[in-house]
Amino acid sequence: MNQMKRVLSYLLLALLAFSSCRKDNNDSVFSGTTDERINKVLGDYQAALAGAQYGWNARLETAAGSVYNFHFSFNDANRVLMYGDIDTLTASERKESSYRLKALQQPALLFDTYSYIHILADPDGGVNGGEYGEGLHSDFEFSLDSLAADSIKLTGRFKGSKMVLKRASQQDLQMWQNGQWKNVLLFEDLGSRILNYFKRLNYGGTQYEIQVNGVERTVTFTWKDAGGAAHQHTTGYIVNGTGIQLTTPLVDGANTISSFSNFSWNTGTSSFTMNVNGTTPSAIVGAIAPVVVDLEGPRRWWNFMAQQDGYWATVNGFHVNGVDDAFGLRGIPDFMFLVFWPRFGTDAGVTYDLAGWVHNLGGTPTIMFGAAFEPPQFSTNGRVVFPYYGTLGEVPPEAEDPYVNTAVQFIDPLGYYLVQTSASTYDMVSVRDAKAWITWEY
Repeated sequence: MNQMKRVLSYLLLALLAFSSCRKDNNDSVFSGTTDERINKVLGDYQAALAGAQYGWNARLETAAGSVYNFHFSFNDANRVLMYGDIDTLTASERKESSYRLKALQQPALLFDTYSYIHILADPDGGVNGGEYGEGLHSDFEFSLDSLAADSIKLTGRFKGSKMVLKRASQQDLQMWQNGQWKNVLLFEDLGSRILNYFKRLNYGGTQYEIQVNGVERTVTFTWKDAGGAAHQHTTGYIVNGTGIQLTTPLVDGANTISSFSNFSWNTGTSSFTMNVNGTTPSAIVGAIAPVVVDLEGPRRWWNFMAQQDGYWATVNGFHVNGVDDAFGLRGIPDFMFLVFWPRFGTDAGVTYDLAGWVHNLGGTPTIMFGAAFEPPQFSTNGRVVFPYYGTLGEVPPEAEDPYVNTAVQFIDPLGYYLVQTSASTYDMVSVRDAKAWITWEY
């Protein structure tokens, strides 16, 4: 037993000696203090960022899965010039702002003054079309994950979006400067030229209705086959300097659509011309009716709220002839939103619906006045008409024109199609010419 204790004691002493040696060796492995090592890492990133003669191509994937592209040119004075493919303005006007490299939990790149990259992360949905309070689930502060000779990988510090920088060539920069990126983004700007809600692409002998969602970067195709059966295909897309690449190509028998390129506006035919799959000329034109009418859409939209004594809401009112909030609702003092409330009340035996104007009354959303309608008239061809019943409440002078114009638009005798765009949103589109519509959500 004593011999075993002595052996164990020798082993313990040996381990302590070995441990001491390892500690001494570790002390000699690293040169400089912790701050010096961190500053060296930051200096390496700084040298890389500012040392790229033609800047950096950036591919940003938001936490929601949408992909955006930027071009950054950094200098040693903490300034950065950028383009972004958010819209035609950000793709054509180079913006200067500031940035910082900072040691946080790990080295980080911070865009510290408002710039194009902040637009995606802005919590105001009115800025980017995203969710209020969330924006487009993106970042403007990034952890620096890795540095290679020609690339840098980053992760958003709050939303976890992913960004990869790749060293740009002179040609890459020129594609932004000469308007190629701006031209590609005409695809997301169809509504500025084609005023009809419905837009059609004729390809391979088939009429495809096309809806582009530039916020989520998705495109939806709707069509009928030779037998009259309806089909729909929704896919994401990625913008590049030469065109639009569909994440999942549309396959319709002999027709396959995987990309669009070479966009231009033809004034004579009021159409967007382009090449499909790189080589086949085609065009997108306006239409006054959907390819496939949702025959139950109006009734489904109305019943959804009628059954729960709820309402649909919109902050912009009607879009007319290419103009959002065409009747100026948002310019009315204290206006918050417009609601459509089925079976809002009963008067003289008539149960009426209400387009109610909600204002901020002492901090409380309150219906101040509204246009009342008799029960809606649903047709078998997928339309709804709103017969006018009267005005509820007193309309203040500053709201009179917006109120009257909105009410007159509502009671168009030709009525409306209801297009369901998500589980919680519908577009109510004028049958007359499809140049007026309103988006309802809950």
